[in-house]
Amino acid sequence: MQTVVFLIAYCVCFMPACQMTVSGGKDCLDDVKKYQWLESKVDTMTAKLDIILKKVNEQAKDRMLNCGIRNVALNRRIHQSSWYAKTRSWGNYKCCAADYANDGNATTFSHTNYEYSPYLWVDLGRVYDIKRIEIINRSDDAGERLHDVDITVGRTLNELSLCAHYKGPGKIGEHLIFHCSQQMSGRYVKVTIKAKEYLQLSEVMVFAPEISE
Repeated sequence: MQTVVFLIAYCVCFMPACQMTVSGGKDCLDDVKKYQWLESKVDTMTAKLDIILKKVNEQAKDRMLNCGIRNVALNRRIHQSSWYAKTRSWGNYKCCAADYANDGNATTFSHTNYEYSPYLWVDLGRVYDIKRIEIINRSDDAGERLHDVDITVGRTLNELSLCAHYKGPGKIGEHLIFHCSQQMSGRYVKVTIKAKEYLQLSEVMVFAPEISE
């Protein structure tokens, strides 16, 4: 950074418009003003370069963290506690089956009946090191129904551990991102409302790197 600032100062200072002389009276004041102007320009350019470098470093860090990570829940086997009105859809292929929650289309959504502890789980097919879990709430209505949610992860459905809890209530179409409180590996990811409610999700996405086993 110091080298960059020096080069900027050198280029500016040795331009014909910057001929400073050491003298008294008005000439001296003019030289002081020129120096102050140059100093402010260097400070401004240094600040701008710092901002640019910070953004570049952040982008590079983000690419490194997400290198090789993908949504391993997409189109995987999925199951929910019930189907609303015991139907796959309302005739418009928008609601209500479980597989609408991992079809990659945020305009469709799963929908359970109104019941105690409604849930949905997805089978990732094998064990993954879970990096983050993302949920997109129903996009057209009743977003506040998403509340008091437990997100659990495990190698089997009988050995699930809490990854994250969401108090809510959610908003229509809200995109929520969860990082487990500790590093977790698992094949199954389950979303459960710990209350009597409908569970309706546009997307459940599980991001993980290469297979861990």
